[in-house]
Amino acid sequence: MDVNKNFELLEQHINRLAEELKTLRQENDTLSEQVQSLNEQNSTLQAENQRLNEQINATSSENEQLNKDKEVVKGRIEQLLSRLDTVVGSESSETE
Repeated sequence: MDVNKNFELLEQHINRLAEELKTLRQENDTLSEQVQSLNEQNSTLQAENQRLNEQINATSSENEQLNKDKEVVKGRIEQLLSRLDTVVGSESSETE
């Protein structure tokens, strides 16, 4: 009788372990799918990040050029205003 009882206990333990193993394998499969999905999302986000960085660099270069152009235009306007002041100043002197 003891031998039968021991075999029954052993069988119960083995059955429980088999169920646990089955559950762990299913969890592992689910987690593997999640990892694959996250890796794909990561790749997509890295590509998007790269694209945005390139866009930022292009925009920064464009902004630098616009600032340079602005300074050139500002200088030309200042020269024109200076000439205008000179002309207006000399006309004021002549009328006095």
